[in-house]
Amino acid sequence: MKLNKKQKYYLGTYLFGYAISVLESGVPSIIYLIPIKLFGFMFSITMGKGLYLVDERKMPLNSIKFSVGIKSTFIVLLLVVVTCILKGALLLNGIDISFITAPL
Repeated sequence: MKLNKKQKYYLGTYLFGYAISVLESGVPSIIYLIPIKLFGFMFSITMGKGLYLVDERKMPLNSIKFSVGIKSTFIVLLLVVVTCILKGALLLNGIDISFITAPL
């Protein structure tokens, strides 16, 4: 499987966000090591796209802060709201997904 340049930036920033999430939340049980973390996705969406555009497309930082920053922030906020609603609905049914949303 060959990754293109954009996917490499997304994967690298996701792994960095995943590591921050694991360090912040700790590992109370082995299930917390499952490699699906909301913080990793948020970090990947915001930082991965920004780094890709600065390094590969040579876009100026000011335009990235405005155009990509606003879009990414909206996507991340929508992702957090949907995840919180889903987490609340699943907790009512006895399903705990706190290992995905940790440390939020």
